[in-house]
Amino acid sequence: MLQYSHFSEEMNVSARYNLQRIALYAAVGVAVAYIVAPFVWLIGQSLMTEAESGKAARWLPQEGWTVANYRAYVAPDPKTAELGAATARSFTPAMWNSFVIASCVTLINLIVGSLAAYALARIKFRGGFGLMIFYLGSRSVPAVAIMIPMYILMQAYGLLDTKLAVILAHTTFTLPLTIWLLRGYFQTVPVDLERSARVDGCNWLNALVRVFLPVTTPGLVAAGIFSFIFSWGEFLFALLFTTTLNSKTVTVVASEFVAEIAIPFPLIAAGGVIVVLLPICLAFVFQRFIMEGIGGAVTG
Repeated sequence: MLQYSHFSEEMNVSARYNLQRIALYAAVGVAVAYIVAPFVWLIGQSLMTEAESGKAARWLPQEGWTVANYRAYVAPDPKTAELGAATARSFTPAMWNSFVIASCVTLINLIVGSLAAYALARIKFRGGFGLMIFYLGSRSVPAVAIMIPMYILMQAYGLLDTKLAVILAHTTFTLPLTIWLLRGYFQTVPVDLERSARVDGCNWLNALVRVFLPVTTPGLVAAGIFSFIFSWGEFLFALLFTTTLNSKTVTVVASEFVAEIAIPFPLIAAGGVIVVLLPICLAFVFQRFIMEGIGGAVTG
């Protein structure tokens, strides 16, 4: 009787465990479908002709695939005067502007953020916790609340319509998050590692560059990817500070489709795919480092 009762209890526990796993997998499946479905639909629309796109809603082309919509971006014809062609021709220089701006923002975040996070993680001083709260509070300020003061500052220093203006604006919002993320990750690295380097003859800077930072590569990569993706997709300050193609980002150029009338939607869809392709590729390539970086930051 006792054996039967014990066996029945094990069966109930196993059944509850299986139900929990099924519920978890179902929730994950719904979340993945919710995130991926719009992008799949966008890809399908970008491979359709204008005539097929205007018919009943379809996820994938049924009358033949076409890459003509991408050709308008990749190899545009300067003589083409079709609807949306001028905006499509602006994508290549705009993507280069976005890449330069996002790369500079990432570099500044990694250099300044790593030094600040290292000091906050290793040096105990009065006001350190308050400084971290200040960083967090500054990141919580809505961009709309400071866009007019920032515009006036950029105008006063002659930085309007320059990449530097957008870089400074993006750094303002990404640097606090970088410091928080790296500080948490740096706290997981044993202090004995640096002490051993100092004993071997390294000064604090050599110990930081040659020993400490290589160990914290996942955290640095995670912080860099987050900074790059934020800068690449930011729209408000890029629209506010840029007016010509010399400094416009790809998000601003993509919004210019609205100014034209009756643009083929497959052309717009192709532009959307091109815009999000680089951040998605970066996230997939560095996903292991991102997960390790976030996990280390939470643990710290």
